[in-house]
Amino acid sequence: MRIGIDTGGTFTDAVVVDSGPGETRIGLGKALSNPGDLTAGALAAVEAAASDLGQPLAEVLKRADSIGYATTVGLNALLTGTGAPIGLITTEGFEATLPVARAAKVAGLSPAEATEAVCWAKPPLLLSRRRIVGVPERIDAHGDMVRPLDEAAAVAAIKALRDDGVTSYAVSLLWSVADPRHEVRIAELIAEIHPSAHVSLSSAVPRIGEYERTMTTVLDASTAPLVAEEIRALVEAMAERGFAGHLRVMQSSGSTCAAGGALRSVETLGSGPVAGLLASAELVQQLGRSEAIATDVGGTSFDVGLITGGEPTMATRPMIGRWALAHPVVEVVSIGTGGGSLAWIDPVLDSLRVGPQSAGAQPGPACYRRGGTAPTLTDAAVTLGYLGGLGEVLELDREAAAFALEQEVAAPLGLSVPDAADAVVGVACSQMADLIRRVTVQRGHDPSGFTMLAYGGAAPQYATRYAAEVGVAEVVVPATASVFSALGVAGGEAGIGPLHTSGAEPPSVGHRDAWFGGHLISCPVYDGLRLAPGTRLDGPALIDYPSTAIVLRPGDRAEITAEGHTRLFPGPPS
Repeated sequence: MRIGIDTGGTFTDAVVVDSGPGETRIGLGKALSNPGDLTAGALAAVEAAASDLGQPLAEVLKRADSIGYATTVGLNALLTGTGAPIGLITTEGFEATLPVARAAKVAGLSPAEATEAVCWAKPPLLLSRRRIVGVPERIDAHGDMVRPLDEAAAVAAIKALRDDGVTSYAVSLLWSVADPRHEVRIAELIAEIHPSAHVSLSSAVPRIGEYERTMTTVLDASTAPLVAEEIRALVEAMAERGFAGHLRVMQSSGSTCAAGGALRSVETLGSGPVAGLLASAELVQQLGRSEAIATDVGGTSFDVGLITGGEPTMATRPMIGRWALAHPVVEVVSIGTGGGSLAWIDPVLDSLRVGPQSAGAQPGPACYRRGGTAPTLTDAAVTLGYLGGLGEVLELDREAAAFALEQEVAAPLGLSVPDAADAVVGVACSQMADLIRRVTVQRGHDPSGFTMLAYGGAAPQYATRYAAEVGVAEVVVPATASVFSALGVAGGEAGIGPLHTSGAEPPSVGHRDAWFGGHLISCPVYDGLRLAPGTRLDGPALIDYPSTAIVLRPGDRAEITAEGHTRLFPGPPS
């Protein structure tokens, strides 16, 4: 038995893969993330997945051989500026390596931003200049010592940084990749002077490139204490409940690392989206395809990755945000357009915007009834009738969603509430389509020649709309779409087959009013878990699952495969 957990900013997803004689069963679980206690969200998600298999949490943890874990705690700390207080010790005379930043004023900017001089700026520093300290020493490119380490100066630097509030040290000396002896000695001195502090060494990054190696070391130092504490808490919580197997953490390179091994937090920064792309590559092989666009709409972001020749694309110039990285990374490009992304009116342009700010898990969208009052993309989907509920995870309040949209979007723009909600979805889908074009068209790929995968809790609601905008003819929604990244980190099979079968006629469970093309239409609603292989449906229609929904617009078609996946054939653009 294997468990996979993907902790996101809004939801934590889990799968339990139970491989028995001649049969593999998969339990799916989703829970709200708890920003103050991520372990609680992980346990709740695994418990939900265990319940999906009809088993108690303790029994599943006792039987599990391994847990695969993908985390966003380090990435969120960087994006919100809540990383550990860090100091950088470098070779004397090279203190400006990070501030100069290769003069990279457009690195990490979108193509549109790169053409606007007003957007040009170097990547933001993660520490103040006073916390960058040079010490006399020098190793040359051949690993020969040119100047011994001045230990007195190193001791003074450590004490000064400690007294300035630093709790995590980045040590990046020139040519330490050729001979790390001076970095190792500084780490020993830090352990003597400031034993509770964390230390990240650039010599652990096997790449030549002074700026990229230093930046990677600083990123690691900033996030390592938080990631280490999260992993420690998770290991302890699982062990207390009977888990005696191995916990492995997904890395941005696509590999995994044992929780007690040489885990570097900087290599976990994109672990969740990368896990989804690995699962996508496996599914693409099963489908007999080789070229695919993987799209993941979660609570806070929209992530896109390419699969070419059956393999995920690796980044040629790895970056996280606007910061350069010096280790291999499976390329996933993201924007802040997810289910929890806030819809707001730009006061300068008096126009509708969606994201990048997110309501997150707390307070969440207005429809969650957890204190949120600002409208989000999910509120728009609920108002339009696209999403009726999230099973046992959450009940959704359509009236609360509509009220939030009326106050913040419809009234300021002079629109009806349904038109305002449709406009929010339209803006979000256009932003998603623009990102897909950046990853395909602007790199010489024609998206019409690719199959698109749509997963994450929210992608199935919008997939045919943004696929139609870029000219994709086929979209595949995996059977485990809402927890697909968790499946990837668990190493599970991408197909589970339908949980129930039905007769020739697809079983409609009722109707729900949904807004399409400026009109309210009474749409048939189908229970996705009861749709038999070979079932074909025409839009407008809605397919409900416990934690997501597939929206078929007028002109869209759907077909259920033998493995339980849903093939979508988009109609004309909305």
